[in-house]
Amino acid sequence: MKTLVRSVIALGLMLCIAPFTSLAHVKWFAAWSFEDSPAGLGDILTPMFFGLTLLTVAGLAVAVFLDKRLAESVAYKRITAWFDNRKQYATLVLRIGLGMTLMLAWADDRLLTPDLAQPNPVIGWLQFVLVLLLIFPQTVPVAGAGTLALYVLGVVEFGAFYMLDYFIFVGVGFYLIAAYLKDPRLHALRIPALYFSVGFSLMWVAIEKIVYPQWGLDVLANNPQLTLGLDPQFFLLSAGFIELALGYLLIIGLLERPLSVVITLVFFTTTLVFGKVEVIGHTIIHAALIVFLLEGTAQKHYPAPINIHSKLNWRLAFTAVNFVLLLAAFTVPYLMMAQSTYTNSLAYMGPLASQLWR
Repeated sequence: MKTLVRSVIALGLMLCIAPFTSLAHVKWFAAWSFEDSPAGLGDILTPMFFGLTLLTVAGLAVAVFLDKRLAESVAYKRITAWFDNRKQYATLVLRIGLGMTLMLAWADDRLLTPDLAQPNPVIGWLQFVLVLLLIFPQTVPVAGAGTLALYVLGVVEFGAFYMLDYFIFVGVGFYLIAAYLKDPRLHALRIPALYFSVGFSLMWVAIEKIVYPQWGLDVLANNPQLTLGLDPQFFLLSAGFIELALGYLLIIGLLERPLSVVITLVFFTTTLVFGKVEVIGHTIIHAALIVFLLEGTAQKHYPAPINIHSKLNWRLAFTAVNFVLLLAAFTVPYLMMAQSTYTNSLAYMGPLASQLWR
């Protein structure tokens, strides 16, 4: 029991010192536009960036040790066994979470999230119909397919670059389809797909804080108390790295259950600052985190990536190296897409401006 308590306290201290804005989606609260110039690679690769990268890797190493200590705890094994016995409720939780999200979005004339204004009223009613389909187990796969269709509509209307912020809905839609498939391998694929989609979304919006720092600084200018007296630029970059670490831990399946509890508590804390918009935007993530709490990662078909290695040294190396690789794999494409979007907006605004001056 002492091992469990110490590990949970250590994990809580690691994450509770995280800035509140690390889990707030900047686009919901900032004055932003894709016409804003993104930072260049030279602007990003600063000593502060490399220093926070090393600090994050050190924090991830601590997470590896905590995971090992928890795995050896008798009390923790009892807790995980309690959740394992309730895995059958996971799909129901996700159905309720998605239903609440769709209803909130429909009531606010939004598409899935607070910042996506519905391009067509018919789509709002489609979301309402999907809520009804989620009620009956027989029609849940149809609702899952409908969720994927809504995401595709979002891509058509707002662009793939924008919609990558909400890749979680791809994982949710797939989960609800695969949950009712009889093929054991396809059925089991729903869990890693949901982990990856949630982790991807967290990491992707974290890169946004790095590439478009002016958006996050706008939020901090309107809420200066969030910086805790720290330099806003340092605070924002730190927030981005914390979010990167959280998303990465979900992707590799490390500390999945304790992490789900802590992230959920931090989300509730940010709601006290940002209000109803946070509730609308984060309800689906809360549902996914509860699914992780119930499901864990243990399964025979698709073991968590971290479980490829059992020895501590290899797990440490795996965690550190792959974080750096994923950081690069997210940063470079994001930069390229941001620059392409910015260039296209300038190309569009040029002819428009010339017409206005005629």
